[in-house]
Amino acid sequence: MPTRILIADDNPVVRRTLRHLFEAADSWEIIEAGDGDEAIAKSVETRPDVIILDLAMPVKDGLSAAREISKALPETPILMCTMHASPQLDIEAQKSGVRQIIPKSESSVLIPVIQQLVAKSPSTDSTAPLGSTPPLPSPEASPAVALNPSADAASTAEASSDPADIGPKRAAS
Repeated sequence: MPTRILIADDNPVVRRTLRHLFEAADSWEIIEAGDGDEAIAKSVETRPDVIILDLAMPVKDGLSAAREISKALPETPILMCTMHASPQLDIEAQKSGVRQIIPKSESSVLIPVIQQLVAKSPSTDSTAPLGSTPPLPSPEASPAVALNPSADAASTAEASSDPADIGPKRAAS
């Protein structure tokens, strides 16, 4: 059975970009959600192996969704891929059940992080302590892939109107 990954982001261009990145990397099954409530519902329904949440989403933000998902599926690793990375967000995200925050400008590291999480899942590695997190691969170790859908955004009427939520630049801390 292929690894199942849930991508929750309100921007369909970002979801499509991540889907293409993941499908090119491995034969992963990709599930998409457009907001935090949908991410919670699809997580409980499909029980993905890894969940990737955006921080800024309508209806329910990524931190609120992570809290609910981690209560329902405590062993499922949750990653946050956002442009709003900061030390304070790291602390809040950990309290919410998020294992790692990955800036959207470094989205290419998602693939090795997912591979490590799946390889060290409780069902395959009984020696890993619950909640342990593999180290974040160096951005230099992976080809640069930034989520900058500006070329696609013009053709996508549903694209986010918040340009700060996507793009190649790292948010200031």
